[in-house]
Amino acid sequence: MYLIFPKSMIIPEVADRREDNNFEDWLTAAVIENANRQEPNGGVASSRGITDLWMLEIGRRTGKIWRGQFHVEFNQEAGQAPKNIGTLDEGTEVFSFSLDTATGEMRFTP
Repeated sequence: MYLIFPKSMIIPEVADRREDNNFEDWLTAAVIENANRQEPNGGVASSRGITDLWMLEIGRRTGKIWRGQFHVEFNQEAGQAPKNIGTLDEGTEVFSFSLDTATGEMRFTP
């Protein structure tokens, strides 16, 4: 299964779950569950498929906007260079995000 990320997604349960001890694990599962939803215009944001997502970490929890990052693995053809995303190993990259804990909106930033 490939995960396709939109530019942002809404996870309404964030406000209720943000105080949980296992919030980052729960958020990882929620991101995976919501990743394949299409954007409102019917298109998808990424043409490359993400095959794995791990190490979601929230580094800054200030106010209602929390910021963090997670690692992803892409299924990419040889010679295809990633754009605007930090590369770790071939096909493995880091996504940054901001999370509005009041609305549940999660925005992905390169």
